[in-house]
Amino acid sequence: MKKRRRVNKKRDWNLIKRIALVVLFLTVISAISCGAVIFIRGLNEKIVESQLNDEGWLAQHIKITKNSNLGKNIYSVNRPADVKIFDMVYQEVLQEKVDVLLENNYSFSNPLMIYNLYGTNTLGLNIYFKTEDECELSYTIHVDNKEIPDFSKTLDNDSFNNLKKNHQYQLIGFVPGLKNKVTLVLKDKDGKVIDTKKFTLDLTEVSVNAEEKLEVKDGDSEEELANGLYAMLGNDSDQQDYLALYDNDGILRMETEIRGYRSHRILFRNNKMYYSVSQSKIAEVNHLGQVTEIYNTGHYYLHHDYTFDDDGNLIVLANNRKKATEEDCIIKIDLDTKAVTEVIDFEEMFKSYVKTCTLDTTSARDEGEDGIDWLHLNSIVWLDGDVLLSSRETSSIIRVNDVETNPELVYILSDPKIWEDTEFSKYVYEKKGDFKIHAGQHSLNYKEGSEDGVYTITFFDNNYGKANSQPKFDYSKLGIKNQDSFKGDSSYYYVYEVNENEKTFELVDSFEVLYSGIVSSVQPLDNGNVVVDSGTAGVFAEYDSNHNLIRQFKAKLNKYMIYRVFKYDFNDFWFED
Repeated sequence: MKKRRRVNKKRDWNLIKRIALVVLFLTVISAISCGAVIFIRGLNEKIVESQLNDEGWLAQHIKITKNSNLGKNIYSVNRPADVKIFDMVYQEVLQEKVDVLLENNYSFSNPLMIYNLYGTNTLGLNIYFKTEDECELSYTIHVDNKEIPDFSKTLDNDSFNNLKKNHQYQLIGFVPGLKNKVTLVLKDKDGKVIDTKKFTLDLTEVSVNAEEKLEVKDGDSEEELANGLYAMLGNDSDQQDYLALYDNDGILRMETEIRGYRSHRILFRNNKMYYSVSQSKIAEVNHLGQVTEIYNTGHYYLHHDYTFDDDGNLIVLANNRKKATEEDCIIKIDLDTKAVTEVIDFEEMFKSYVKTCTLDTTSARDEGEDGIDWLHLNSIVWLDGDVLLSSRETSSIIRVNDVETNPELVYILSDPKIWEDTEFSKYVYEKKGDFKIHAGQHSLNYKEGSEDGVYTITFFDNNYGKANSQPKFDYSKLGIKNQDSFKGDSSYYYVYEVNENEKTFELVDSFEVLYSGIVSSVQPLDNGNVVVDSGTAGVFAEYDSNHNLIRQFKAKLNKYMIYRVFKYDFNDFWFED
């Protein structure tokens, strides 16, 4: 019995060793397999990345084919999900495919039609055809919904190579979720109708990110709304960021998805449209929706505004990611070379004041912005080498002349208490008259006066008194009681007359608008109307020249704001005057 037990113990021990060896073997195999999987996965990621920049691979995987779901003889683009539209390799490969299709002679009765060709307009259709004589094209979009009016436009015929015989257009204004009935009208140069064509673009399966119809409220004014489309620049989407265009009835008529962040405004130059598509990229887009160039901001993030200088370079408010302060620089991007240069770093000009500021660790910040936000530039006006700037953090409007070569601080418009006991108090102009001073302002607009050195500045007065970089400063002593970004009594449309000769500024026009402690915009229009966006309220409106409300639009907010709203007529880009 004892011998048998010894044998059994020996067998048990051998079994344990075998099990241990098996476990060890499986563990090693598992580790090797995991390593292999990680290696292979990493390799695949590299392959995918290389494919996205491989013209040959893209050419094989991008298809332009007829899409019967959209309608008869209407094409659409099929591309891999990982392909991004704001990529120049992709856009160039796509254009090569379009050029092949255009080798056929399409006529007005049988045009080439491609839905959302370049990916920049979810509600757009490109159309191509040729005519023997010079012609003009107009169109009307109709949907079977009484609440949605027809959308009718005459197209700008000179945008593409100045040829009216070679017709290449992007039709905008289609309505998602519905069948869009289109009537094309072709006229000769004398305005006589030559031919018409009708077709249907079926967008019942197309969804959008933006709200399809805004809440509309008419005011007491009987004046007409200005012609154009309201551009919602910066949204509070939980998912895809976008730029959206709305008509005068609050109907969504165009949407372009962007990479992230927000678009701050739309600029136009030489038949091209420019808008930011992320914190580090500005896109150049032609009237067909084709992305013709992408401009990178280098080691800077753009912040809130950009414009053109006199030579056509982009002038951008920027955040230098390599230093401890932020939102206090201006950069220039050369459209020809793409070179990025720093125009000015205001930390140098205001060095002694910056030393008195503290790091904000409490407020919400944009991605990549975590330095000392002592100035917070949010608006720029370029004046032949000089600049007007809005600084939210100091509640100041600042003018600097000769900004590129020999910067000179000319003045500061603010309450003198903000700059007292600093070397910059001498630059604060005298407030002329009795009025509430601005605070946390946005969106500057400049208008020349009849006298040299005298002009007006229009802006959105947020009436918000809080500076996180100067937490001990009490804005209530300036008469500013609002310290909450979302809840307050009123904001204002403000117009200052600035007199550089007398070193004064005075309030010459104003009216009360819905409160918005941050963001927001005002835009004086050519016909005397004004568009005002109260961002955190999710409301924008158009007023007549007497400040009477014509129409108000309200959006459903997912989070907290509409950044800015500007109105553009898109004449000489998409449409004829």
